Amino acid sequence: MVLAAALLAGTLASMYAGARIADLLLDLFGVASTPVRLGVKVLAVAALLPAGFYLVERFFLERSLRKDTETPDREA
Repeated sequence: MVLAAALLAGTLASMYAGARIADLLLDLFGVASTPVRLGVKVLAVAALLPAGFYLVERFFLERSLRKDTETPDREA
């Protein structure tokens, strides 16, 4: 359940970041055309979505590996 919530949050954050970064770059270059702005936003969001999934995946993999090494093996 925690992984699902983290993936949802990572997806929303990467979509927001992609749109904001695209807006910033388009404002810097002075682009005013609505179709161009929309297209660049879509491309930026599509480029950053895999990054959001990757970051969440890496966090959970490191967390699970750290959890496995902290618990000592008990052999009877």
